[in-house]
Amino acid sequence: MKVPVLTYHAMNVGGNDYANNDHVALASDLRTLTRAGFAVEPLRHVVDRLLRGDARDGRPRVAICCDDGSDFDYRDIEHPTHGMQRSMVNVLRDFQREHPGAQPALHITCFVIVSPQARTELDRTCMIGRGWWNDDWWREAVASGLAGIGNHSWDHHHGTLGARPFADAALGTFCSVDRDEIADHEILRAQRHLLEAVPNDAAPLFAYPYGEHNEFLVDSYLPRLAARDPQAAPLAAFTTEPDYLTAASPRWRLPRFVCGEHWQSPAELDRILEGAR
Repeated sequence: MKVPVLTYHAMNVGGNDYANNDHVALASDLRTLTRAGFAVEPLRHVVDRLLRGDARDGRPRVAICCDDGSDFDYRDIEHPTHGMQRSMVNVLRDFQREHPGAQPALHITCFVIVSPQARTELDRTCMIGRGWWNDDWWREAVASGLAGIGNHSWDHHHGTLGARPFADAALGTFCSVDRDEIADHEILRAQRHLLEAVPNDAAPLFAYPYGEHNEFLVDSYLPRLAARDPQAAPLAAFTTEPDYLTAASPRWRLPRFVCGEHWQSPAELDRILEGAR
């Protein structure tokens, strides 16, 4: 088992070319993956096999996810500078229509910021304040069979947020989540909300904001939470360390490749895929 997990950010719209638009990149990458013989499958399926110790061979596999959970994940939006942007889920629909049967398990896991209040504030501070960071599409996305909704923390511990319950914990980094009460606020609170608001197979998957983690979260908090409350705890946690999922990958520090950071062209993606063979 050697699986690349490919990560996109739907708010990365700096133009309409591969290198500056993750929607354009995803559309191209789906064709690249298929030509290379890789089967796209839900990230939860990959994690389940990892935890079972199932290292079966066969057709090479890849999983796709998207971080932050803005409306760009699911809705086509008219960008004020770069025009209409096809949502990430609709990019998958387009591929299915153009290549019927080529990827029967096509799926994307959308790691979302869970707090409605935080998303409202981040819509203003991180986008342009047009109300493009909602949760009314989550259930519809899951019902489509093309997307899952995973945990990207309660509020991303984001540096642009206002009043916070833990004034001594530095914002703008997830490394400062270093004690139980802060971790409960960021991880467990979000997990419980997701399991109630949009129960789905991806809900127990957690992606660290900024891809950042620390020894407390990896070696203490998440293992203890999983032992104490397995129904509410995350099943596994993902960083943005660029590597492949293998049988040896640590459950609370799983790697992912990030579009624009770890590959910037189809040729660079080909090199990542070649390393998974």
